Amino acid sequence: MEDGLVPITDTLFVRDIHSKAILNTDRVGLQNYYAQRELYRKEQAEKMEASNRLTQLEEDMSEIKTMLQKLVLKEISNGS
Repeated sequence: MEDGLVPITDTLFVRDIHSKAILNTDRVGLQNYYAQRELYRKEQAEKMEASNRLTQLEEDMSEIKTMLQKLVLKEISNGS
């Protein structure tokens, strides 16, 4: 154990004798936390991208609909 750190019995914690802080020494748990956090961030980014794509698709469909309506009105006014 590093200088100034005392293990706490039956735990992954140690006590810093200088600051009296209790510190977690579970490196595997920390790595798992980082992996889960990164996965969550990627999932959120994918959801945002899908939402943006859907919004763009809705805008494009609305524009196509408007163009078709104008085309139909033009055909009607030309007597076809």
